[in-house]
Amino acid sequence: MQLTGKVALVTGGSRGMGRAVCLGLAREGARVAVGYVQRADAAQEVVARIRASAGEAIAVHGDVSRRRDAEALVAGVVDAYGSLDILVNVAGVAVFGDFFAATEEDWDRQMDVNAKGVFLAGQAAARRMRDAGGGRIVIVGSISGDRADAALVPYCASKGAANMLTKAMAVALAPYNIRVNAVLPGTVETDMNAANLARPEVRRAILASTPLRRLGRPEDVVGAVLYLCSDEAAWVTGSSIVVDGGFMA
Repeated sequence: MQLTGKVALVTGGSRGMGRAVCLGLAREGARVAVGYVQRADAAQEVVARIRASAGEAIAVHGDVSRRRDAEALVAGVVDAYGSLDILVNVAGVAVFGDFFAATEEDWDRQMDVNAKGVFLAGQAAARRMRDAGGGRIVIVGSISGDRADAALVPYCASKGAANMLTKAMAVALAPYNIRVNAVLPGTVETDMNAANLARPEVRRAILASTPLRRLGRPEDVVGAVLYLCSDEAAWVTGSSIVVDGGFMA
């Protein structure tokens, strides 16, 4: 129960890695705000799961790629719980496809959510944390921010931006006792990449390049997030933890 008394907002908290992170934070005693955009039912399922285990949770709606929504998400959490100690940015989108088929809309949506959304949510949360004397921000990025993928060119660019945002925000927010770090997962099986992973040749290629010889599960990411949110990481900021089964080794 390392996070007892802490309040955490998880963007993209209704499904996949975000859902697993919400449940993990709750197990450690945090009060959790499950951020979502479209799937209210999925967000409420996460809330119900936490409450069934005697935890505290609420669902909060908002699109982090819009400043007004990002600020409303944070305000909703503070209104409900009185503070915000932890922000975990999980919300993300990916469009798989040929480089020449990528559209301007594909580019804009991925940059808006994966990069601008990290900035806007981080800025809104950091204002509250600054006034409260400190906080922790964790950005769930991707190894695609450091490794090129021909089928994910705009996505790689957006995740590369998120990786640098982690470092730049860490430097900018250190004077306010706000730590900013990232977790960079490899290929984790979620709804977002299910169609791509259903292609046998894609799955085989990833597994052949992964020393641990399996794809990731959402739960595999949780431990690194919890560490970065805890006091055990009190002297860690501007860092990234790769969780990829050895893919980048």
